[in-house]
Amino acid sequence: MLKSKFNFELVFIFLLCLHTALILSIDLFPFADVPSHLAEGVIFKHYGSNTNLFNKYYTIHYLFYPNTFHLLFFSLPIFPNVEIANKVLHLLTAVGLPILVFFILKELRANKWFAIVSFILIYGYNLTFGFTGNAVANDIVLLILLLWLRTINRNTNHAIYMVIISILLIIVYFLHAMVALFSMLMMASFLFYKYRNSSIKLILNSLSSLPLISLILYWWFFLQKQAETSTQYNKQESTFAFLKSYYQYSFLQTYTKRVSFLIADNFQLFDGKLGKTVAFTLSCVIFAPFIIFIYDYFKKNITITHFRFLNESAIYLILFFAVNCICFFLLPAKIPGQEPLYERFSTMLLLSIILMGSKLPILYRVSFSYVIITLAFIHLILWAQYFFQFNQENKYFEQILPQDNTKILSYMNYDPAYRGRMVYDHFQNYFIVKKQGISTSKVIDYRFGMVRRKNSGGLPHQGHMYYRDSPRELLLKSDYILVRGIIPPRDQRLLDSMNTFVNVRNIYNWHLLKRK
Repeated sequence: MLKSKFNFELVFIFLLCLHTALILSIDLFPFADVPSHLAEGVIFKHYGSNTNLFNKYYTIHYLFYPNTFHLLFFSLPIFPNVEIANKVLHLLTAVGLPILVFFILKELRANKWFAIVSFILIYGYNLTFGFTGNAVANDIVLLILLLWLRTINRNTNHAIYMVIISILLIIVYFLHAMVALFSMLMMASFLFYKYRNSSIKLILNSLSSLPLISLILYWWFFLQKQAETSTQYNKQESTFAFLKSYYQYSFLQTYTKRVSFLIADNFQLFDGKLGKTVAFTLSCVIFAPFIIFIYDYFKKNITITHFRFLNESAIYLILFFAVNCICFFLLPAKIPGQEPLYERFSTMLLLSIILMGSKLPILYRVSFSYVIITLAFIHLILWAQYFFQFNQENKYFEQILPQDNTKILSYMNYDPAYRGRMVYDHFQNYFIVKKQGISTSKVIDYRFGMVRRKNSGGLPHQGHMYYRDSPRELLLKSDYILVRGIIPPRDQRLLDSMNTFVNVRNIYNWHLLKRK
């Protein structure tokens, strides 16, 4: 055990409490896709109500669909509204990660101080991109890993644990389909190794994945094709044709970008090189044990017998790491109608390295605990400032929204970034969230989604103005236009020539245009 004058339990609980207070203090999350998920939740929860016109413009596909967990969670009657439910879900996801890492380390009899290291991944790539289901699913994967380790480390009822794992695999499916596929690959590697000498046991234990496999096949070959008919995706090429071309011509060109896993979880703290430098510095603590071990091995005659990695549990850590490497380094950057893909595994890849590093003998060093604690608190302070500034800049945002929720709102966004990340892409969805209004939304045109457009409603397709998409359709079919930033000359000339909108409200960088 690492010796330090700091009490681990005190530091760990104190950090959990501080992160809890921080998350609960946030009004608007600067996470790109969160407004879309909130809008989905409000439409699902209040669909058919006489307080809105949702059933005129949207349809819902959720039965047996993946990525629908948040809809059910947000609609629970214990939450007064979707935004509070979302805050609770983010809180559970964020603080749940280091707690799960702690219990995994305890099961491994590894160094518990590395649970402190995991705090620097709390606001990871998926959570801060707004891929909330993906982030929650990652926590469930850690829980599955913990249960699997318990099946081999204790005299427990193996069958009960496998039933629980089977149920958790189903939950992962409803959280995120891609993570469900990852979980299936992870469990397959575990089972093949453990039962490599017993085909009967391998087959019997593999039955735990059968419900998940059935759900994935049913979704992919039956449900998904029905939902795609109302989206823009059906104009694109098939997934298999795209992948063939991608791996033939584009795959190798992405490898210079795949080192991004070193910075993917914290680079958005600051724009540009400063953000990447801060993120890389925070990530260095994850790799430091391996560097120190290599140094000790060659300079101080530390032998392999000091390597506490050599037991059965360690094999599963290596397999966990290998599956993460396969997904991060071999998956494509995108498929038609869905991106990003491989980047979503950066957090889990770093977590697998943390778990392996926790078994290295260098962690007897007291100085290493000081570094861990220092970086954990620096990370907390930086993210607190990040959240605080964002909420200060947008504290009056709700006042820009129209009051009439029977009208259609569209979005012309010319200033999408906060500290270099496109977090303002979907802020028009807050008209749905705050007012139960009708808004254009990218979420109804994504390939994989639960809320679809109702063709008879005639909602225009939401484009990206900063990519020079034309706002003509939005201007023709909308009652209100939410504008962020300065309208460029091209679009201003179109707006002036149509002479159908007037500016009725301005708050900082936000503007509201109303049809005359």
